[in-house]
This record gives sequence, structure tokens and C-alpha cells, in this order.
Amino acid sequence: MEKVRANIIQLLQSELGDKNLVAPYRDQVLINISRADFETRLGNLLQQVYRLIEHHHPERPDHLGIVIRDEDARHENVFKIWKSV
Repeated sequence: MEKVRANIIQLLQSELGDKNLVAPYRDQVLINISRADFETRLGNLLQQVYRLIEHHHPERPDHLGIVIRDEDARHENVFKIWKSV
């Protein structure tokens, strides 16, 4: 799963742009975004992340935890993309 997560981090970093930080975080993927994006684009970002992962990595051995956090680490949303059946 580590290799899959590393590939997903690289994919998200390239697709989400340089202004967002994508990094490993414990056994999850952390996406840091601006507070304004967190307050206005969170739903769209969640959909974009899900579509990218499903399209590029449809076969995953484990569930994938995603943490989206604002740049001040005051707000965060944690969700899980379930593994392939």
C-alpha cells in the first residue's frame, strides 16, 4: 500500500497544483489548502480527489484515508476512499 499511496500523493500534487501541499500523514494522505478554499471549495475538492484516485488507481489493496486541512490547521475534514472489491 505504501507504493500506491506514494503514487497517489504524486498524482494529487501534480493535479491540484503547487499552491496545495500534498504529503503523507501517518497512514493517510494530507492535503493542505488555503482557508478560503477550505470554506468555499471543499466539496468540489473532495469530488476531484475521489475521481482522480478512482480513475488512476481503481485497484487498491487497502482503504485510503484522506485528510484535508486548512493552512492554519484549525479546520480539517477526514474521509476514506474504500478499497477495491
